[in-house]
Amino acid sequence: MSLFRPPELIESSELLLRPPEPRDAQALFDEMLGDIETTRYLGFRCHATPDETLTFIEDAQRGWQDGTLIRWVLEDKASGRLTALIELRPRPPRAELGVVISRRGGARRRRAGLYALRKLLKWLLAQPPIFRIYAYCAVDGDAHSSMERLGFTLEAKLINHECRPNLGLLAGDSYLYAMTRPLVPQPVTAAAAWLTEHVDWEPA
Repeated sequence: MSLFRPPELIESSELLLRPPEPRDAQALFDEMLGDIETTRYLGFRCHATPDETLTFIEDAQRGWQDGTLIRWVLEDKASGRLTALIELRPRPPRAELGVVISRRGGARRRRAGLYALRKLLKWLLAQPPIFRIYAYCAVDGDAHSSMERLGFTLEAKLINHECRPNLGLLAGDSYLYAMTRPLVPQPVTAAAAWLTEHVDWEPA
């Protein structure tokens, strides 16, 4: 069980970030998880039926209970449509991020999703347990084009990193992106300073 507990609801004047609910299964299937273009470069197979998406939502509900798997849907408040899916796997001091943005509805909705994600990342990196957020992107996909705009730094290219079932690939290459904040050293106490000056430490 993770001790890190992000808020369930994050809201702006236009967007609502909330846990997915069973009532979202059909919309989440139609907008993202059942769409072959949206899932093309992901590491899991495109859902064949809304029942698969319902199971995906039930997994998210259990993940919220123990804090090991956090999933939000991003809802456009004006239309009620789901525009993105955000997944977080917190393992302090790090957290793995996954994002799926709907390809339906045009560039404006995608920009709104990226803006909301940028705000979420800023909040996450300010939380005391989290010092590193990282994400993987398929090198031949287009998701990595947004990573630096979100504030991530490219750290590595990973060869044969994950399967790509929607492309029929047993293994595909990935880029590793991360954002970090510095670990602030603890203040040196008088006792620690005295020990440093007067004690010769011998290796065990």
